[in-house]
Amino acid sequence: MNRTIRSLLGVAAATAVLAVGVPALTSSASAATTGTATAGALDVDFWGSYYSKYRNGSRAKANGRVWDDGSEVHVQGRLYDSNSPWRLCGYVQVKFENADGDESYDWARQCVSSGYRSFHFSEEDVDNVQVRVCYWERPGAQRVSCGRWNYIYEADDDE
Repeated sequence: MNRTIRSLLGVAAATAVLAVGVPALTSSASAATTGTATAGALDVDFWGSYYSKYRNGSRAKANGRVWDDGSEVHVQGRLYDSNSPWRLCGYVQVKFENADGDESYDWARQCVSSGYRSFHFSEEDVDNVQVRVCYWERPGAQRVSCGRWNYIYEADDDE
């Protein structure tokens, strides 16, 4: 009889755990779906990670997201630089181009060799956006060891 009571108590405990746990899982799933739906409404695309070329055994890195809010194209991201000498800074360039071929550039620099720098740029009337990662050399005040340009946004043809 002792064994029967323990079995019944075990079944009751398992039922209670399921009764409490299932609503919590359902609400988490609903919250995740809502977050995805909101992000989907903006049509956010993630880009990267893109890298500079090696310089003194180090590489700068950038990644982020891009979206079109109807009037502007936004590029947001993080630039990482780790283990580089004091004279090098991580450097990211963002190139916005319109349908006429006119270009404009924005950039960010990370000069501390640990951590990251956040950036956010936006432009109107954009046909495509490209990103590349370089190093900025402090003594010469110039871009060095640049990686290749990477397309992260192209306007739809049907707009």
